[in-house]
Amino acid sequence: MTMRSIKVSHIVLSTQEVAQTIYDGLKDIDNQELMFKTFAKMARKYSACGSRNQGGDLGFLEFNTNAVELEKAALASAVGQVGGPVQSKFGYHVFVITEEEEMGDTGIDGLVTCQLR
Repeated sequence: MTMRSIKVSHIVLSTQEVAQTIYDGLKDIDNQELMFKTFAKMARKYSACGSRNQGGDLGFLEFNTNAVELEKAALASAVGQVGGPVQSKFGYHVFVITEEEEMGDTGIDGLVTCQLR
């Protein structure tokens, strides 16, 4: 069985309309590096989450988070692809997967290998 370990950044907004506007502005940026930089700037300026100070970076996603809707949507997304808006009890999330580690079972109980992609 292959599992994903993903690093997620997000912007939390209070309304779906504003979240959609930010999503629309980010999704058409073709250059991934430029999109990541633009995403971080928008997170610092607009996000209602404390992660705004890190450009929206949540780090590697922990499973069974308080924002299950974000977790499910992020796990179904590709690296570098802007996703959202996804509603949770915290607001509307626009997110991007910035990094992925592939995890695989070594066949030895308790041992999992990680490899950056």
